[in-house]
Amino acid sequence: MSTLHSFRSLYRHVSPLFFFLAAAFLPLFSSCQSAADETMPANGEDDLCTISFTVSNYQQISFDDLSGEGATRASETVVMTLANLSLTVFDAETNKIVTPTILHKSSDYENNGETAKTFPLFSVTLPHGKYRVVILGYNGSRACQIASASQISWDGGYVPHTFLYSEELTVDKNTALDQKISLRRVVSAFRLTAEDAIPAELKKMRFVSSAGGTMLDATTGFTPQSTGYNYDISVPTKSIGVKNIEFTVYLFLTGQEQKTDYTVQALGTSEKVLYEKHFADVPLRINTLTTWKGEVFKETQDDEPQNLGFNIEWDVQWTDTISLND
Repeated sequence: MSTLHSFRSLYRHVSPLFFFLAAAFLPLFSSCQSAADETMPANGEDDLCTISFTVSNYQQISFDDLSGEGATRASETVVMTLANLSLTVFDAETNKIVTPTILHKSSDYENNGETAKTFPLFSVTLPHGKYRVVILGYNGSRACQIASASQISWDGGYVPHTFLYSEELTVDKNTALDQKISLRRVVSAFRLTAEDAIPAELKKMRFVSSAGGTMLDATTGFTPQSTGYNYDISVPTKSIGVKNIEFTVYLFLTGQEQKTDYTVQALGTSEKVLYEKHFADVPLRINTLTTWKGEVFKETQDDEPQNLGFNIEWDVQWTDTISLND
């Protein structure tokens, strides 16, 4: 009996509905199907999966300083969209970059009303394997430099208000194609409030710490080295004569808690030091705001560092607030 005759005989005995159902349900047996990006190869082809990551908490309370990095007055409680979200995928074993960093700037989405829908959404297509997915949320306009998962920094030694998601991900036919992720704050903060008026000759405030670092290791959430920190905050002319101006600087720590000495200088023209204040053993903690209030712009006879006591107060905007007291 010929093959053609056998097929015709089979077709006469099997309902055409069977062939219709087989054709309709055949794609369900392909792994990792998704229509997330029609320009990419279909999931399942060559063991590829297209995975979407949605950042749930891309809006945060603003605590930026007066440095011009998208700053607002820190005393004003402002719910703001983080200025930048980025996604980078690394090889889980080598920490080397697998896909180039995808950067979303909130300013690119604000004018078209698409912020809530597309700003926090990322999509990548990956072969089966093991990876580390790193998503950063941060403020400011400084460029982020990513050498590896353990070496992330910003231009000029700047430490922005930074949030992190970092997890290992195994990509195979069982991988969830829609990943909902949440960022966690990975910086400590030191805020100085100048209760006296900003003098006319003041140009900027310089904060120098003896500990902490400017580089982030995304595999740990800490800085790999305690190098210290030196950062200048420009003071706008509109702040001259104003009291209770707040200056906030952020720092990556080598662990959950760390102490540092801080030197705070008020600088005039040509880097002239107008006033200087020293703080010894300032307690810092990840996801914690350490504050000091007092007169800054006055002559002092005491050049010794201030060893300050502290207490911890609950604050709904940060996990903890540590208030330094003279």
